[in-house]
Amino acid sequence: MEFLTTLALLFLAAAVISVVLAVLGVVAGVAIKLLPIVFIVLAVLFFIKGGKVHIEWPRNDDDDVIDVEAHRHED
Repeated sequence: MEFLTTLALLFLAAAVISVVLAVLGVVAGVAIKLLPIVFIVLAVLFFIKGGKVHIEWPRNDDDDVIDVEAHRHED
């Protein structure tokens, strides 16, 4: 009887793991399908701001901040 209980618990664990992996697969699939839309939205926001990026990078002593601004290259 102990063998049947162990076998039933293993089947139950396998079923739960299978359902969890299936749900994670669906979530990952939807995220990959939405990736181009997110990229387009970020590109539009980037160009609405004038195509500029402002980055602040802290120095090692945490007192001063290095300002970096990226601009389009103009010939």
